[in-house]
Amino acid sequence: MILDIQIKNYRSFKDRCNFTMVATSTETKSNNVFVAPVSENDKERLLKIAIIYGANASGKTNIIRLLYALRSMISNMTADQGGEGIYLYEPFALDENSKNEPTEISISFIVNDIKHLYELTYNGEEFLSEKLTYFPKGVSAILFERVPVENNSKFKVYEPKYFTSIPKSKVQKFAVFSNKLILSKFLYDIPLDLITPAAKYLANIHIANGYHSRMINQLWDEFRDWLAEDEKRRNKLMELLAFADLGIKAFKIDVKETSLQKVLLTHERYHGDQRIEDIDFSFDNESYGTRQLFILGGKILQSLESGNPLFVDEMDTGFHTYISSFILDIFRDKEINKKNAQLILTTHDINLLDEDKLRRDQIWFTEKSEKGTSDLFSLSDFSGVREDTPFAKWYVANKFGAVPSIKPLQKLFTNAID
Repeated sequence: MILDIQIKNYRSFKDRCNFTMVATSTETKSNNVFVAPVSENDKERLLKIAIIYGANASGKTNIIRLLYALRSMISNMTADQGGEGIYLYEPFALDENSKNEPTEISISFIVNDIKHLYELTYNGEEFLSEKLTYFPKGVSAILFERVPVENNSKFKVYEPKYFTSIPKSKVQKFAVFSNKLILSKFLYDIPLDLITPAAKYLANIHIANGYHSRMINQLWDEFRDWLAEDEKRRNKLMELLAFADLGIKAFKIDVKETSLQKVLLTHERYHGDQRIEDIDFSFDNESYGTRQLFILGGKILQSLESGNPLFVDEMDTGFHTYISSFILDIFRDKEINKKNAQLILTTHDINLLDEDKLRRDQIWFTEKSEKGTSDLFSLSDFSGVREDTPFAKWYVANKFGAVPSIKPLQKLFTNAID
């Protein structure tokens, strides 16, 4: 489970910002909250869902893009040669100092009922610092820290510095080039029971961050084999599609075919009121919303089965409000979401701002300044906002900010040439 995410100098987030899934003390709408162990003696109240609102180009997507970058850097198996830079380095570009400064990321999360903290600093050339800490008894204990190695190579090399939390019998000596994470070695090459589960958790965060053809195919690749190998999973996906009232009776996938275009979705053909036969449509012949829900449905099922969080960018794209609300209800339901998987999404769908279903601490906003920097803040930061405040009405009335600043229409085209 995700606890907190901190970002500094990543794309539009020039200054440090903090996002948290830790619930506030309010007891209302308890179906949005669950209790999770964070150490032998401590527990934490966490949120199942968080929604991020904001104007276009305000920075919402950058939060999810950062998680995608982090997952990619941890999963990267190819950076085994020196001299290559870090292509995922994207600092704030509108400031002369920031554009050359490191990006800083820290993420706290729960693995095996223990809180972990992973901290990372990097620039376009190398990973400058890296540290994994855990809290087995409620007190921090460092598992490893990245340190430079003296060597004769023209490339910088780093190795893990272990601490007393790692038994000497399990210490593994190795080194990596400056463009490779030490955590990646524990993910693939050097399994260590105190570190590898944390690496696997971060490498398997579920992300749906776009529905253009390339990204849809990439998302399909992530769960195609997982879906094909288990009939129960396919039945669950079909049930989800049926609940969404898309008119789909069944779908067919060929385990020998890797292409998404080979997926067939079955509809019923009628003559008047009489059903006469089934007809198969290729995936490409389905509507944009149907294709999106099929793909997102697979990621939802993966998240529910694993308990790992799901980050979704622009969930309103292609979906009716009822569908989006239905997806939120899936993650709220303790009988369906038995492993307390978390859903974090960005959207413009104001209808989801329902004070009867959402708590203040579940609602976040991004707002961009005149200098292009993004700010991230929670509705729970506002005084005078109660749990029964009409969230949507107040948001539309610009009481929370994070809406487009559109000038009066009378000023449009005033300088145009007739």
